[in-house]
Amino acid sequence: MKKILFLFILFFLSGCQFAGTLLNAGHKAYNILADDRQLSDDLSDIQINLNVREALTRQIPTLAIDVEVTVFEGEVLLTGAIPNTDVIHTILTATWSVPGVRKVYNYIRLASAPDIQDISLETAKAMQIKAELAVTTGIESANYKLILENGTVYLMGICSSETEYQSVLAVLKNTDGVEQIVPLMRQTLED
Repeated sequence: MKKILFLFILFFLSGCQFAGTLLNAGHKAYNILADDRQLSDDLSDIQINLNVREALTRQIPTLAIDVEVTVFEGEVLLTGAIPNTDVIHTILTATWSVPGVRKVYNYIRLASAPDIQDISLETAKAMQIKAELAVTTGIESANYKLILENGTVYLMGICSSETEYQSVLAVLKNTDGVEQIVPLMRQTLED
């Protein structure tokens, strides 16, 4: 049953992500199956993410592309570059209108959209960081959602110990191009 669910989630994610690739969808599906939370929590986050993107698209069709939406336990992280404060207000209003949204982290920058080359470089760097987290002993990488934008790493998820937290920070601090770290994690520190 878990394999069927995995394939369904993989298919669902690969079809619904605007710029996602099959590899990214597979990574997301793996994270859903491997993290410490219940599957229903992950599915709820996926639904909230889709609903926020739909709400943004209803306001301004390009917002679902211009704004990165990340959801963890009903908390929504918004990142991106928008050139107009009125549009940022519209984004926040649309996000809060979605059922299940418990908290909104607004890290949308007031700036023109980055060019495709900058986006590609940061996407590659984020994948490098995720790979490093995955192979680092003592880090449950499936418990983290990581966004890299404009040199800033936004980190959402569950941190189970101070040792794990320090290991995650060490990976991030030792990565060229990471200028700032914004931890937005739930910490269940045990040691």
